[in-house]
Amino acid sequence: MNGDRLRQARELCDLTQAELAERAEIAQSAITQIESGQYAPSDAVARSIALHVGFDLSFLNREDGPADFPIGSILYRSKAKVIPKDKSRAHRTAQLLFEITLGLMSKLRPIAVTLPRLSEEGPLVAAKMARSHLGLSPDTPIPNVIAVFERAGVPVFRLPFTIDGLDGFSVWSGKRQQTPAIFLVGGGSGYRDRFTVSEEGGHLILHQPLRCSVEDAEREVKAFVGEFVLPEDAMRAEMKPPVTLSSLATLRPRWGSSIQFLAKRSSVIGITSPNQYRYLAQQISAKGWRTEKREPGDDAVQSETPRLFRKMVESLYGSPIDLKRFRNDLGIPMPLLKSLLSPYGAEYVASPPRILSMRDAKTG
Repeated sequence: MNGDRLRQARELCDLTQAELAERAEIAQSAITQIESGQYAPSDAVARSIALHVGFDLSFLNREDGPADFPIGSILYRSKAKVIPKDKSRAHRTAQLLFEITLGLMSKLRPIAVTLPRLSEEGPLVAAKMARSHLGLSPDTPIPNVIAVFERAGVPVFRLPFTIDGLDGFSVWSGKRQQTPAIFLVGGGSGYRDRFTVSEEGGHLILHQPLRCSVEDAEREVKAFVGEFVLPEDAMRAEMKPPVTLSSLATLRPRWGSSIQFLAKRSSVIGITSPNQYRYLAQQISAKGWRTEKREPGDDAVQSETPRLFRKMVESLYGSPIDLKRFRNDLGIPMPLLKSLLSPYGAEYVASPPRILSMRDAKTG
């Protein structure tokens, strides 16, 4: 049994070593030794462990997953109130999705990664260059941010749970860290998701390799997102003083950005003075938009949907997806597979049961 696979399965099941040991009726020290590679369990113990984590033995015996699946930009949330257990759950779920995707990619036509790496450029220059690389005009809204990154070979995933303090993260992984991926956590509003995907895309573009402190990386990516989503030249043409919440609300649907983000951008590029921005921020706080992280009309904003992962699954397992065949190939619990697919609105059907023919009955 592969110890790292057991640990992966256990953490995906949200079980501690002690909880798994109790269920499998073995000593916790045995789980510790298996996961560290110091102990090979008997067939009976291995079957019991597999039963209680719900993963097939074929999964638990498989070689390690992607050689280097780093914690990625979760690192930049080190000061956020995200408990280690939640970070581990997000990381392990993302790791599994990424591994599944690599397996799908190996059976399909390769997807070219055209996302630029601009770690030596400043964030504002990098944002302008990224727009050009991604086929966007320099001063118009981005209709669908997720589609832009997926066309550049960056799969975007949505994890099937929420974590306070963590909206998303990103990684470069796979062989020689040549494959990027973005993970959304939970279901934010349409505008919030656009910001998160742009932010994580900024980390992928700017911070591979990371050449600055974590704090500087966060400052850089915010500057990147401002110019990438709301280009300064366009904002100067469309934000006519005096800037008010009402005037920003008219720009909101066109640019796919929250009023809070538009107000902040007006301050950063000097359209509003510090005092004017402070007044806008006070109004936003008084309305409760900052603490609730929602604004009027957010419920009517259609969220952008990642499509690349679902398309790959359907290319190999049909539409509706043959869920039973997919699960058997992966060796993971059926509830976990359904959970991973749930954010994509995928339809699936179990494989039909095999019906014995009269010939089978005579020869059986």
